[in-house]
Amino acid sequence: KSKKDVPLGEKPEPVRTHMRNMIILPEMIGSVVAVFNGKDFIKVEIKPEMVGMYLAEFSITYKPIRHGRQGMGNKFVPLR
Repeated sequence: KSKKDVPLGEKPEPVRTHMRNMIILPEMIGSVVAVFNGKDFIKVEIKPEMVGMYLAEFSITYKPIRHGRQGMGNKFVPLR
């Protein structure tokens, strides 16, 4: 289904792509694109503010880490 065939208030079926270097065009506004990040597909709903940007900017390829959190491999034991 295209974005024109979908009833009002519903989102169209996502289009799956590996093309992370594709620039978002004005014709794409309102559609849903599933962008491959190397492991799985991340759904991105195209909005007017996104025009001119790359699809890759909305599908992060790495998992952000947090340094220094308790219980995450921290072996430090304070002296009493």
